[in-house]
Order: sequence, then structure tokens, then C-alpha cells
Amino acid sequence: MNDLYETIKPFLNKTILSKYKFGFAGEVYIEADKFEEEYNQYFLILEKYFSLKKPFYCNRNHTYYSTDISETTDLIKNIVIDAPIILSLELSYDNKRYIIFSLTEYMLSCIAKLVGVIFSYTNLDDVYYKELKEYLIDLTDYITRIIFDEELNQFPPLSLGLIDSIIMDMKELSISNIREYSEMDNILIMFVTYFALCDYIGEHDIIISPLQGAALIPPFYISMQKYTNMMNKGSGLAGYEYVRFSKYDNTHYCELSLLDQVHLLSHHYPESTNILLIDDSTGTAITLKSIKIELLKHFKKISTCALEYYWEGKIFKADYQSFQLDDIDLITPLCYRYFKILEEHIEYLKNVQDYNFRYDLVEFSKINMIYDKMDYCSYINSNCKEPSANIRTLNIYERIKEIMLILSRTND
Repeated sequence: MNDLYETIKPFLNKTILSKYKFGFAGEVYIEADKFEEEYNQYFLILEKYFSLKKPFYCNRNHTYYSTDISETTDLIKNIVIDAPIILSLELSYDNKRYIIFSLTEYMLSCIAKLVGVIFSYTNLDDVYYKELKEYLIDLTDYITRIIFDEELNQFPPLSLGLIDSIIMDMKELSISNIREYSEMDNILIMFVTYFALCDYIGEHDIIISPLQGAALIPPFYISMQKYTNMMNKGSGLAGYEYVRFSKYDNTHYCELSLLDQVHLLSHHYPESTNILLIDDSTGTAITLKSIKIELLKHFKKISTCALEYYWEGKIFKADYQSFQLDDIDLITPLCYRYFKILEEHIEYLKNVQDYNFRYDLVEFSKINMIYDKMDYCSYINSNCKEPSANIRTLNIYERIKEIMLILSRTND
């Protein structure tokens, strides 16, 4: 295997992400004194997307987490109008980049939430799924260029007529609500894990992820691969697909069973397709294993991966058995973010309640995502007996440590 990581590692020094302060939910903070004057000047536009969390402004508020389908589609229309206005303004360089980065994140979240609904209804899926999937790639291409400090060009265009048509068809099906958010809407985590996994990602033909939590991972990885592999003319990922399935989430309704969804996929891809199955997080790995079992009925080559794991379960006695190293092919040392804590933090971001939240604001300037009570090397060496899997898992662990160190040099 070519070590693509060593080839693309210089890109880590080019990213603007090391300049940002990331919060627990993936939100990004900017110092209030750097943002205040221009924020107040364009308040009527920016109040839709930002909230004041002294001494910072935060790029998420209640609109980001809306579950109302009309509010979400109105937000999409606002972004389509507001992004070109922002791009035309005489704003300071850092503020404009932060604003456009944030509006792109908003649009990614909104479109991903729509995709989650559209995929679940055959009538909607047949009409809109392909177009919205392609638009997600347009958005992740755009945010990737922002991440690597490229010139800000035209915001990815989207037909307002398309959005009107979608909401009209959804209302005919009595759909009024959508999911609050996709769990893996954390650009920093996806960025770090892409570099750690880049060699292994490139060995596959397509990515498949379960909706809703992992919706943004496949398009973001594809865009990162396209950008960082520009100097390499070799083949890359051919595309991505979704399945709608969860062993734990009772909101994963879909007209088609997992069996039927996979059967449809088999009509579009040959049996030899090398598939990378990625989820956002895992506790027991049951969801990943269940999807893999169905995929193996039609495809021969399936690798599994999640970005975050229930590592605490390796030390503390839990109500359920945490994942085993031989359950998953590509394992990161990133620690599973508890849903209860995440939900509390999101309430703080929405300003619904003024929580005295346990997450220290000082830590926004750090990149601490590895569970610090775990001796990963010893555990991996003791429990991962298959030599190639042992080497691969340790390699990913060491890469993530190195990547976070590189990013933290300018993040502190």
C-alpha cells in the first residue's frame, strides 16, 4: 500500500481549522471582539446563523437545530440569498471566511436532514434523492476549499424551485418534522479521521453510511480525497450511498426494509464492488455488523469503520458490552460523545436554557478527543491478535495522535 498519508500530510499545515475553536457538538467559536463590529453592521443577515456566547460568537443557534420542515426550507432559501451577499461585502478576511464556512455548514446540515426524509419515502426518493446527493458533494467540495484557505468563489447554487417542490411533496405526505441534526456534523472530527484513514479509504470503490447520523461523512471524505489527491492521477472513490437502519434509533423509519435497500443497491453495483461501510459512532457495533451481514448477501468485499467509539467501556463496567476489536476493520481512538451530554450542550447552543454546562470554554482551543484513561497501545496489542489488523489499528492510532499534535500547535 502506498503511504498516501505521508504525501498529503503537508496539507495539515495549510488548514484554517487549526485557527478555530471547536465545541463539543462541532460548533465553531470566534472571539467576540474580532467579530462584534461587523456582526452588528450586518445584524439582520447574521443573526439567523450566529449567537453570542461570551466571550465568543458561536456559529450555531436554534435555527440550525430546527425540526420544523418549513423552518428548515426557509433557512435553505435564506442561505441561497445571503451567501452571495456576504461574499460581495467588504468584510475582514478572517470574518468573511468564518461566516461563509458557517453558512456552508448550515446548508450541509439542512440538505442532509432533507436527504434523511427523502430516502425514507419511495415517491420522494425517486424524484429528489440523486439531485440532493450530488448537491451534498458540491457543498463538501466548497467547504473543503474553504478549509484549505482557497479563494472564496461562488456559493454552490441551488434551485429555489426544487426546494419548493420538495416541501410541497412532503406536505402531501403529511411530513412536517425532520431530524434535529446529524450526529457527525463535526468538521474537525471528519477532517482528522480522513487523514488518519486516507490510505485505507482509497482501497475502496464506494462508501455506504447509515442515515441519519453518518450522512455527511461520505461526501466529505470524497471531497477531501479529490482535493488532497490532485497530484495523484490514480483512481478514487466512485461514489457513495446510504442505508436507513439502526438497532437503537427508533426514528429511523423507512418504507423499505434493510434487506430491500441492499437488494436495490445490488442492481447498481457489481458483486466485486469494494465497499467501505462507515458509521458516525458505535457502542456495541451491532448496527454495523447487522448492515454488513445484509451487504454480504450481495457483495464480497465489505470493510467496516466508525469514527467514534465507546472506549470507556474497556475500563468501566457498563450496562452493555462495548465493541470488540475484531468487530470492526478500521478503528480510531476517538471517544464516543455521550448523547445525554450532547443533548444538554445543544440546548445550550439553542439558548433554550442557560445551562451551567460542564464543558469548559477553555477547552475550545484544544483538540482533546482521545479518552485519556486508556492505554491504547497495550490494549490493541493484547486484544488484536491478527497481525495485519494489529498493525493497521496501531497505525491509525499513531496517525491521529500526530495529526492532533500538528493542529494543536497553532490551535493553542
